[in-house]
Amino acid sequence: MGLIKPFAMGGRVELAKTNWPGVAHYLEGSTLLLIPVGSVEQHGPNGLIGTDHLVAEALARRVGEEEGILVAPTLAYGMSHHHLAFPGSTSLSPRTLILVVNDLLSNFYRNGFRRFFFVNGHGGNDSSLKAAFSEFLLDHPEGRTSLANWWLLPEVVEKEKEFFGKVNGYHATCGEVSVTWHLFPDHETPIAPGQAPDPHHEWPLGPDRFRSLYPDGRMGSDPSLSTAGKGAVLFDLATRVIRERVREFGSAP
Repeated sequence: MGLIKPFAMGGRVELAKTNWPGVAHYLEGSTLLLIPVGSVEQHGPNGLIGTDHLVAEALARRVGEEEGILVAPTLAYGMSHHHLAFPGSTSLSPRTLILVVNDLLSNFYRNGFRRFFFVNGHGGNDSSLKAAFSEFLLDHPEGRTSLANWWLLPEVVEKEKEFFGKVNGYHATCGEVSVTWHLFPDHETPIAPGQAPDPHHEWPLGPDRFRSLYPDGRMGSDPSLSTAGKGAVLFDLATRVIRERVREFGSAP
């Protein structure tokens, strides 16, 4: 049988759907790997529990297909302790997430990968991911890591302000709900208009305290303004910006 060529432009690029000779062939021309990471947590009464990892995975796959870059299987579970009072949410501890990411990077490095670009969908992962990068780079000086939190990209933030103003919120936002409706139209669930409570200055929060302050899971958002059309704009914008950052990361000395 012939080799799978995962870097063929426009082709399928999931590492999980590639054989080992295909990966070896890919590594002859590139050592860059995209890694989507998210969480399994509540996103308000009408948001998908998988929002964070589903969006990160879709963005990574789109960029991978456009640029011919391999995409690792999604790390779906993240650091979501503060959401555990809501059914369906689960979490890794910060230390566990650090260990998991460090192990993944170290093993991919052993295979021959050297550059790792994470597409992240969950804010609670940020500090643990950066700590894992620091530990990995201490022992692997030839490794390179980069991280894009898609919802914090300046271009995305400005477009969400244009679409939703101050009621985009901070969790179960209008923007992320819109993107999931774009990606999964069969799961579109409308919600009555109304802004959720604004975040308090108290942070971090334990799960019971979080639910007492934000009883339906939303933070400052009014996702009744969400639409699949706006989600398509945000998704395409995030894809473009991440693609540019991946290109810069991949070509840097």
